[in-house]
Amino acid sequence: AVVSTQSAITAGNEYKSYLRTCSFINMTNKICAKCSQAIPNNWLIFEDRYYHAQCFNCSSCRRVIDVRETFNQNGAQIICGNCNVSVNLPKCLICRQPVQGQRLIYMNQSFHFSCKKCARCGVPFQEGQANDIKILQNGDFLHKTC
Repeated sequence: AVVSTQSAITAGNEYKSYLRTCSFINMTNKICAKCSQAIPNNWLIFEDRYYHAQCFNCSSCRRVIDVRETFNQNGAQIICGNCNVSVNLPKCLICRQPVQGQRLIYMNQSFHFSCKKCARCGVPFQEGQANDIKILQNGDFLHKTC
């Protein structure tokens, strides 16, 4: 048996990690919970349901999840560790991608430094320049030197 970390939703949607056994077994006459096709030989069991190994994938990015890696469960969805991290990160208002590390925040909106540009010179800001940025009343960001 292979052990994998998974999470369950508890009251208040708080994630609580615990260990759950996923195992590969060689038998016949099982139906995959994902594709509803017969499983002729090796399969994976998770939450008392059977899966082809290739059908046990992330509901977000569709990548096959190895049972030895960290993943989370949200209802019927299985989410890989990478997607779980990106789902919980703030999104840049300009590019809509998750913002990791330093970010610009204005009016509860997050921005990558590289996505936000100076309204005067058009040059993108860089991480570490937070003290060199001024914000005008209309919401425009400027380099202090512009």
